[in-house]
Amino acid sequence: MSARSILLTRRRGPENAMPWLVLHDRWGMLEDAEALATLLGPAALTIAVRAVRVQNRGGSGFTHGYFWTIGPIERPELSTMGDALYQLELLLEENWARYGRRKLGLLGKGQGGMMALVLASLFPDKVEKVVAIDALLPLNLGDMPFTPSLAGVDVVLTHADPVPAERLAALQTLGARLTLTPQSDLPALLQAA
Repeated sequence: MSARSILLTRRRGPENAMPWLVLHDRWGMLEDAEALATLLGPAALTIAVRAVRVQNRGGSGFTHGYFWTIGPIERPELSTMGDALYQLELLLEENWARYGRRKLGLLGKGQGGMMALVLASLFPDKVEKVVAIDALLPLNLGDMPFTPSLAGVDVVLTHADPVPAERLAALQTLGARLTLTPQSDLPALLQAA
């Protein structure tokens, strides 16, 4: 029997639509991923995903959110990123099998967007499209023990701040079919897809 992901998920939408894994920002909750999934519209099959690491503040014992990796978003700590990627890989494989080996979409915001880009660069054969909101590939991607590729993957970026040209070039060098869009245009773009 193969391993199953321990990530908490919630599904919404028609089973015959392209499946989308939706990843919340750092310190988000499952409900944040569900809210992000609404950008895809009611005709999309969305799988909202909650990260496994819990964030507490001040020793209160109360959960204030969940996060994917330790460290700054542009240089995540590689072993914690590896833990998150392993669980996301299991979830990707489960849904690849569940939906008849159809390619999936990945939608993420902030740290979730960065994880979506990295996951797609590991499995470009299983990912059709990545939509990353306020996220880019990490600067330490070259330190990871795999050869990344985004060949054949449509990558849509929307950013509140200007994106440095070298960061965009890094995506294109990996083979991504890159589209930049203003955040105000993102809902219409996603629902048309």
